[in-house]
Amino acid sequence: MAMSLDGRISVDSSISTALSGEDARGRVQELRHEHDAILIGGNTAAVDNPSLTDRSGKPRRRPLARVVLDNRLQIPLSSTLVTATADAPTIIFTNSRDHAKIEHLRANGVEVIELELGGRDLLAVLAELRQRDIQSVLVEGGTEIAGAFVDARLIDKLTFIAAPLIIGGRAAPTAVGGMGADSIASAFKAPRRPRYPTR
Repeated sequence: MAMSLDGRISVDSSISTALSGEDARGRVQELRHEHDAILIGGNTAAVDNPSLTDRSGKPRRRPLARVVLDNRLQIPLSSTLVTATADAPTIIFTNSRDHAKIEHLRANGVEVIELELGGRDLLAVLAELRQRDIQSVLVEGGTEIAGAFVDARLIDKLTFIAAPLIIGGRAAPTAVGGMGADSIASAFKAPRRPRYPTR
């Protein structure tokens, strides 16, 4: 996730904010290339209108899937994730029962998976993706999605890209939301990478 030095991802949750520079964007493309799917939340899809494509220029073993966890089905029908599904499939998981919108999305080539009302089971989402031979998922955000994966301890690797900015303010969303830890002892411990001698 891209964030400011004080851990913010935007000035406000309703405003799309690009924080990373050209080098960081290149690293993001490398990360996208290393994964079978990119996963974001419905608010990120609605606010940012991202394309979520692999622009690394390297050949892929399979098309990069774009996955949206969108409980309320906020994604606009004009979204790039809806209108450009020929080369990169879009899969939306939702609790919404807006059948007219669901049918419109499906008619545009979007796969919509209806979840049980009242919650989001990340293990069930990952199991559905596994059934589609999706073996690795890059969670790009936003704050509540990142927090949900941290809370559920469903993270193997973390990559934070820090922009040399301090945003501050109460309205600015942090990189990781969710329930959070109730003590330092219960805080999520980042996976340790093996250390190798430098000589």
